[in-house]
Amino acid sequence: MLKLRNLNIASCHWLTFSLMMYAPTGLAITSAQGKDIQVQANYMKFDMETGNSTYQGNVKISQGNIKINGDKVVIQRRQNKIQQINIDGQPARYSQNGDNKNTIHASSQHMKYIANKNRLIMTVDAHLQQPNHTINSQRIVYDTKNKIVIAGSNKKNQQGGRVNITLTPKKDKTTATSNTEKP
Repeated sequence: MLKLRNLNIASCHWLTFSLMMYAPTGLAITSAQGKDIQVQANYMKFDMETGNSTYQGNVKISQGNIKINGDKVVIQRRQNKIQQINIDGQPARYSQNGDNKNTIHASSQHMKYIANKNRLIMTVDAHLQQPNHTINSQRIVYDTKNKIVIAGSNKKNQQGGRVNITLTPKKDKTTATSNTEKP
């Protein structure tokens, strides 16, 4: 049986990248689908039987305009498809740069991306920022496909806590120019 530690670093990265490329539901979120997944870390463990992989130490994952950073990332696969990605960090970070209306930055201590549901679940000091609003809570769920955010919890025993939202009104161009004019 081939042990991963007997391969050189370049072979490990090539093996991981080539296996992850065949995962159409991987990190693929809207426009990034079909693009290569790039992973950088200080340490990597790949289980050839299950296809699961663990990355530790300043982990950086990107696919198209999506970036994930964390201290530890575990990617769970089944039948050559990514099922779930668990990200831990101080904090873990997620960003998706789109046009000005769709740019998203998120951070929390723990993140879980469930591929078949297109859900990013952020817990413990969760923070999500979009151009016109910011949301803070102990639990935020972001539907990456439908662009729906759910924060807090409507159930008594579920972690969620209070939700703090800051809405930034769009600046009216006529108001901005009229305020600078002299009487």
